[in-house]
Amino acid sequence: MDIQFPTHIDWRTWLGRWDRMQDRYIPARKERFSVITQLIADTQKKVAMVLDVGCGTGSLMLPILKAFPIAEVWGVDFDATLLALAKKRLAKFGKRAKPVEADLRKQNWFKSVPASFDAIVSATTLHWFSRRQLARLYKQFGRILRPGGIFLNADHACSTSTRLQKSWEKHRDLLVSRRRINTDDWDGFWKAYGKALKINVKDYRRNLMGPWVGSEQGLPLEWHFEQLKAVGFEAVDCFWRLDCDAIYGGIRR
Repeated sequence: MDIQFPTHIDWRTWLGRWDRMQDRYIPARKERFSVITQLIADTQKKVAMVLDVGCGTGSLMLPILKAFPIAEVWGVDFDATLLALAKKRLAKFGKRAKPVEADLRKQNWFKSVPASFDAIVSATTLHWFSRRQLARLYKQFGRILRPGGIFLNADHACSTSTRLQKSWEKHRDLLVSRRRINTDDWDGFWKAYGKALKINVKDYRRNLMGPWVGSEQGLPLEWHFEQLKAVGFEAVDCFWRLDCDAIYGGIRR
């Protein structure tokens, strides 16, 4: 769908509503961004190029741009409505902020970005992909990440124990229930944002997303570790965990 954005939109308001909605569903969201930023700083002698895959509205790109004042931070996403918000959020960084429309499901998505990065990051995106798609993406990340560069993903990661998974979900739901005051839910945000953009958001999202192929609970960390090691990552580990969510990744050999 070709979107013609209305001229007069209060972008600051929509960025605020997006962040509050995300904070509602994702406990310790800002802490995750801080952990990722610190791990990049602690493992890389120089940070000149960073890629955020599934960057959305640029929420994770923002603290990285602040932390590394000489770095170019690229972001790829296939949703033009979210990239429009990212461009507004990151406009003050000028040419250092590079939001790009690209579909990670396509084999050649990486041709939209440079060939070498010091770090590749992601947050709450990769659980949308199937195991086959993720295995391909990890292999592609290895190709465009320079030797010694780091990959970090903050996302859902389930337990292999049903009992433990239920415990995690119970605690997560308790944390989420405390954040439901004066915030949109997922459907409410998209309904309101679609109205502001003057598009049929249901049709737009359905055409964009296609059939669901991922895992809402995420995959076990063991599966991710195996895949990353197989395509040339070392020091593969879980660097942070809160119930159903984790930050995991590794360093390119």
